[in-house]
Amino acid sequence: MQLPLLGFATRTPRLRGANRRRLPPRQTIELLSDDLVPVYLRRLATHGAAAKGIAAYRYQLRATLRAAHRISGVPLLAVDLFRDVELLGRCLVDDESIHRSQLSRWTLAQRRSAVRSFAGLMRPELLAALGEDPHLVVDRALRSVAERVGGGYRLGGGAARRRGGIAPTQGEVDSVLIAVGCAPGFEGLRNRAFFAILAATGCRVNALRLLDGADCVAMPNGRRRLYLHEKGKAERREVELSADTALDLHDYVQAFNRYAAARGRQARVRPGEPGAIWRNAAGQRWGYASVAESLRAGCSGAGISPCTPHALRRAFASDAASRLPRHVVAQAGGWKGLERLDDHYVQPREPTIWEKLSRDSQRPTASEVGATDAAAVAL
Repeated sequence: MQLPLLGFATRTPRLRGANRRRLPPRQTIELLSDDLVPVYLRRLATHGAAAKGIAAYRYQLRATLRAAHRISGVPLLAVDLFRDVELLGRCLVDDESIHRSQLSRWTLAQRRSAVRSFAGLMRPELLAALGEDPHLVVDRALRSVAERVGGGYRLGGGAARRRGGIAPTQGEVDSVLIAVGCAPGFEGLRNRAFFAILAATGCRVNALRLLDGADCVAMPNGRRRLYLHEKGKAERREVELSADTALDLHDYVQAFNRYAAARGRQARVRPGEPGAIWRNAAGQRWGYASVAESLRAGCSGAGISPCTPHALRRAFASDAASRLPRHVVAQAGGWKGLERLDDHYVQPREPTIWEKLSRDSQRPTASEVGATDAAAVAL
């Protein structure tokens, strides 16, 4: 016990807030040492998967085996789980986390992807143990618990996904680019070049923010080609800038180097050489918080609702999907499939909907076509 002294106030003990979220006790389930999982992770790295993606799939496989232990009451190996089709299906839709809260549908979809990937890369071992193709086992497991949709399955468990935020229109993006370019000094040129590339390519904000000068290559035609880190992949995504965006990038580089030289600083932006491309006034790499703040200021100056840098990626997907086939948009934006593109990124524009409806209304109906054919035959 602390005794009060004259002239000194006793320190109030730190209490937990009444509204602080308290997680239930974590479930401790011991997993068996599975020899197939380390082999699978090595093969996944050999096939070019990024370290973050490997860690995510490793987590999902462990979560699947943990769910199997909780449901069956006994610890199982991965091959044992594939032998029990019913249990495998229940594990794929089990949405209880280790804290006994509900998992999201996105998490369950990633678990399904991890199990399918495991079945593909470990096919020789699983085929010898099961006597049948492991992909067929996964299909039977999904067929028992999921809804068949086209060539895939829709899982019924998990908390509903939240569709992304707003996707600004092309006119709003143009207004924001003008507004962010009004910042004083080199920062205005930097902001305009950065957000113009985001809007034109649909790349992720951190992939562009962490761009290194060695990954910014000059082309013979005067344009610039960027090699950006792509989420979930070890190899980089190749993006070629248009003449306008390449000029914006060139103007920013010249302005920053003049700014740094005038203040006697050593930091320089040199495309084609190692070093950060996007820098702040201190010459350090431009931070995400500052990027988001610059965009919020631009939205305020343009008179539109504030949005995040990721909203420009949604705008790219929405505008491109209204003009091009969706599989082309998915390939251009780095999406692995159409499900994620449709569920989270594409937001149909009202003018595009009315345009398509007007085109459909102008098409002749089946009866009109039949009458025209009959008249032609009569002639």
